[in-house]
Amino acid sequence: MYSVMFAGFAVAQLALFVWLLRLTRTHRLAAGYVLLVPQFFLIWDNARVALGVLIGFGDLLYTITWPAFWAHWLAGCWLIIASGSILRLAGVAWAQSRWVMGGFCLLAAALIIHDLPFFWTKEIYPVCEFDLIRYAGAVSESTRCTPDQALVRSELPLAPLVTCFVVILSGLVMWRKRAMPWMTIGGVVMLLTAAIPALNRHRLDNLGEVFIQGGAIVTLWLLMRRATPPVRADSIPPDPQPARGP
Repeated sequence: MYSVMFAGFAVAQLALFVWLLRLTRTHRLAAGYVLLVPQFFLIWDNARVALGVLIGFGDLLYTITWPAFWAHWLAGCWLIIASGSILRLAGVAWAQSRWVMGGFCLLAAALIIHDLPFFWTKEIYPVCEFDLIRYAGAVSESTRCTPDQALVRSELPLAPLVTCFVVILSGLVMWRKRAMPWMTIGGVVMLLTAAIPALNRHRLDNLGEVFIQGGAIVTLWLLMRRATPPVRADSIPPDPQPARGP
């Protein structure tokens, strides 16, 4: 059941990736270029969890797990940069300053630097949860595969937490200025699915990732749609009539 659920998450992230790619290629969106890399690896992350039951523990599953962690540490907080870019694109006055946009970029860079030591200090471990077979960075009583498997505590997810709050706050600005609540809704869903034990225990934090990424992409789509309204058929001038000969 849970493997199917993660396969569904992978399909949802793939659909968002295709939508984002089309938006970015059509409108040359800076926020879109920033989001494409983390969006791609969200597909990867959900797919490797969904396929774990078929692959089983071993070198292959271990190897394909690492890129998901690397992308999480390097690009997971790029949504902060995208949030600043979306505010600029929406015409929010104070976000037009290079200093403000630089602040968004500097915060994302600081979080990446904070997570850099994980590249040489972090290890991943086999965990067994529901029908899922995967590797993770922490092992709890409910996820260890054998009674004697050592428990490993998880670190405070500082970068995802800060990213979530930045998206929520940026979304509140978009809600007030442009009547677009989608970033706030996505950020709140992400925060709740990650923080509430009853939801997190059932791995619904990955559903939260669909919402937080989707909120940003829907906002980009609406901005472009409002910037280039469709042409009404009755507003198209008729073709000129060919001149008639004498």
